[in-house]
Amino acid sequence: MAKLSELPAGVLSIILEYLSRHDYYDVLRVSRLLYRETLPFLYRDIKFEATKSRSCARKLALLLRTLLEQPHFSSYVRIFKLRGPLPFWTKYNPWPEDAKAGPASVNLWGLKGCTTLSKSQKIFASNEIYSFVDESMHKEQDQFKNRSKDALATLVMTRFTELKTLDLGDGFLMHSLFLPQVLKRAPRLFPQLEHVVLGDKRFDPENSVSYMDLDLIRPIFYSDTVCTFEYLMTQPWQLNWNRPVAPRNETLTMLRLFRTNITRGTLDQLLHATPHLKRFHYEQELLYNAHTPAAPPLSPYLNLDGLNIALANLKNTLQECKLTVTLAPGSLSPAEIKLQGFQFPAMQGTLAVLKDMRNLVNVEVPMVMFLGWAPEFAASLEEVLPWGIRRLTLRDDFLLHCPWATGHAMSKKVGRIADYLEKRGVHAPQLEHFAVRIKPSAKDGTWLEDGIREVNMPEAGGNVLCGVEKEKRAELWTWRFGEGIGRGKVKEERVDSAMVMGRESMFLPLEGIRLA
Repeated sequence: MAKLSELPAGVLSIILEYLSRHDYYDVLRVSRLLYRETLPFLYRDIKFEATKSRSCARKLALLLRTLLEQPHFSSYVRIFKLRGPLPFWTKYNPWPEDAKAGPASVNLWGLKGCTTLSKSQKIFASNEIYSFVDESMHKEQDQFKNRSKDALATLVMTRFTELKTLDLGDGFLMHSLFLPQVLKRAPRLFPQLEHVVLGDKRFDPENSVSYMDLDLIRPIFYSDTVCTFEYLMTQPWQLNWNRPVAPRNETLTMLRLFRTNITRGTLDQLLHATPHLKRFHYEQELLYNAHTPAAPPLSPYLNLDGLNIALANLKNTLQECKLTVTLAPGSLSPAEIKLQGFQFPAMQGTLAVLKDMRNLVNVEVPMVMFLGWAPEFAASLEEVLPWGIRRLTLRDDFLLHCPWATGHAMSKKVGRIADYLEKRGVHAPQLEHFAVRIKPSAKDGTWLEDGIREVNMPEAGGNVLCGVEKEKRAELWTWRFGEGIGRGKVKEERVDSAMVMGRESMFLPLEGIRLA
């Protein structure tokens, strides 16, 4: 029988990749060899989530004690996440309040009373904080009293010198006084950092972020290591970089701005600092209610000239572009907008900047950015899309509020889609996938489905497969193109396609659905 030590190099690591954290606890108790091999996997991905209990701070204190006693453990950590809503970070202090404590207790940054750490460890840890905060923070110490979770999380984080991914939720972003100071020193503290996420991707209406400290954002655009950056960014009063040298991140290749309401000018500043960006996801939220029916709050986001100018910074590098437009929390519902008779300002211009992006192959955008809102306007898709595009998805964002929702104008605009697909051999010879995304909750009748169903597709060659994919919150009306995709390949597509796997899907060959 072969021994563990006799296994080929790398086999044990491959096996450990498939185990859960619970499994790691069991495996490392088996032998010294498995202990040494498993320990890096156990510490590789660390997540803390503040809850209604006091366990988060206590676990942070235990980890800090471990790292102080076994410093080499910190080199195993590659991913660090801090989650949980703001109230859970500010409440549930695990250390008893010392009513007789004087000003000296403040010097321990909220760690006084922590029974997990020894006295010498608390003093050492609290003194460490001085090394990564500005001198001005040394003098204003009263604000740090009883901030044990903030101090513990920061002290733990700053020990991970091999960290590659830093993922921080809204609650900790709003709670921490130390985090902006830490990120200012990221090149020194995290020399291997590649991926940064700031903010919760899922919206929490009870704990939303209304403002983000720009000190959290600036360092990323001066970084020499960060490759991907995802963050929620609400519009600041003004964006000042506050450095003599203009920002320029030569390594950033993926940028995602989610739930953002920043202006086109701010977007232009950010994209100007990322000359090598390849993937860009821009998810806008617009506030629209009884107090904002007029043009000023809304029109800056509907004028596509500013968006064209900002995206022009990426014309030589961009490969993937995803744009979405949704109503922000606090806005009227689509039914209320219709009932009160509010009219959205007309979309100004079209998203023509994409046409000259020679490397752009994957596009997902609201169709109103191509086909417009005014009934008499509809751009030809070949005028706004690059020749080398491979995947194209048109979203139904804001379609319910468009004047061209029904009648002859709608038919004309959907006809532009049909013309583009029919002549794809000339305008988009590499097109492999086309889809129209329709949210069931946004339906106002079946006019859009009816229009898409009437799209007339060429049948010659049998190289077209069309159908409907069911997503959690939407339907994708999809066309796929290529040799052998049509007749006789349906079963293979359902099994092997990454686009189909894991979803309820219906794919039929072209002759199975009569589109015209």
